[in-house]
Amino acid sequence: MEVLVISSRGSSPLSRLAILAVIALAISSSGASAQAPTPSEAAQAMVGAWEISNAARDKTCPIIFSLDAGERGFKLDLDPGCGTAFSSLKDIAAWAIGPNDSVRLFDSKGALALDFSEVESHMFEAERKGEGLFFMRTQAAIKAATVSPEQLFGDWTLLKEFEKPLCRLTLSDASAGGESYKIVVKAGCDASITGFAPSTWRLQDNELLFSGRTGTWRFAESDATTWERIPPSTDPLLMMRQ
Repeated sequence: MEVLVISSRGSSPLSRLAILAVIALAISSSGASAQAPTPSEAAQAMVGAWEISNAARDKTCPIIFSLDAGERGFKLDLDPGCGTAFSSLKDIAAWAIGPNDSVRLFDSKGALALDFSEVESHMFEAERKGEGLFFMRTQAAIKAATVSPEQLFGDWTLLKEFEKPLCRLTLSDASAGGESYKIVVKAGCDASITGFAPSTWRLQDNELLFSGRTGTWRFAESDATTWERIPPSTDPLLMMRQ
């Protein structure tokens, strides 16, 4: 940086004011040229709408990351219900990129509340002592992963892993009232299925629920053609598309 030396000796008061104005302008221009560093690619990739949840995803927290500078990092916007769902999130005030591109959330006092590491593409995981695992995904990815009833209409087979089919049934599109649909059970089903007598099905929080004579069976999606009854067991009941 060049140093501008101006002598005010013998100058009039008006001249001295002009000199001071020139110096102030030079200092201001120098400060403007020292701009804040550009956010990293990892930080830029986080901008937008995300969701924090627990493992069961029965507790969720919508969150929006921005690159606006805050007192302790970048600013964020938490849904008002986040503090109710997760007590550790009620005072979150800023976020920043940490080592290995982790995503760190800080409270208003600057204390680290959660440190998320990317375990899959756009899937982050953090653990907090006494509270278990937290997961973070983009809201767009969650919406894309949501299963619709139309994707499940058709013929399916219930079977035990590595065993012969227990039952063939149809998840029909005939309404059973509300968000439920009718199940058509084919002839020749195993007694373990006919005893339960599934009659209706519905989707709830990305789980497939069968209602029958003795209660409700719950299934979780394993892949596009296979669902497994939950909670998992050593003798799993699978449902596969025909």
